[in-house]
Amino acid sequence: MRILNLYASMNGNTEKVATEVEKSLFGMGHDVETVNVARDERELELLEYDITFIGGGVYSWLPCKAMLGWIDRQMAAAKKKGLILPNSPRVPGKFVSVYATYAGPHTGEAEAVPAIKYMGQLFDHIGVTIASEWSVVGEFSPEKMHFMNTCGRLGNIEGRPNADDLRAVREQVCALVQSLAPVVNMAHGADNASAAS
Repeated sequence: MRILNLYASMNGNTEKVATEVEKSLFGMGHDVETVNVARDERELELLEYDITFIGGGVYSWLPCKAMLGWIDRQMAAAKKKGLILPNSPRVPGKFVSVYATYAGPHTGEAEAVPAIKYMGQLFDHIGVTIASEWSVVGEFSPEKMHFMNTCGRLGNIEGRPNADDLRAVREQVCALVQSLAPVVNMAHGADNASAAS
């Protein structure tokens, strides 16, 4: 099973989660390619991967500029290759899990939802099934924003994501991959059968 772990992290919260995703997958015996799109802008062949994890921090309800730019470039490449089709037909055995780290000082988790939906659309457009969408609380890191860590809708979020948050990430990742493995394996079996005929 080929697994891709994509993220963009401006202040370290999403990187903590992406690192936990990677460690969880390695712990399950899977190989995983981890790419920080803020540092690595290369075009990726997204349909070569069976499961992709993609995550980013939330900035005014959207992913950071590095992630937005990477998505735009990937979408342009997909259009050029003819992968964007009416009805976005599903590609069997291809899945994505989309997540965001957020502080939610004003409206809580609702602030993360648009970013998650935005990141998922690239994959949905090329026929990759969105298997899960989730979010992880992350503290404000910039010094000038620290006061928001204790006075927002979520209460005190200092030090998050913390050990409990990362344990929940591990559990989520392991459960998702275990549930998708039979479907991915079945799709590979169908691919092998059509290649043989």
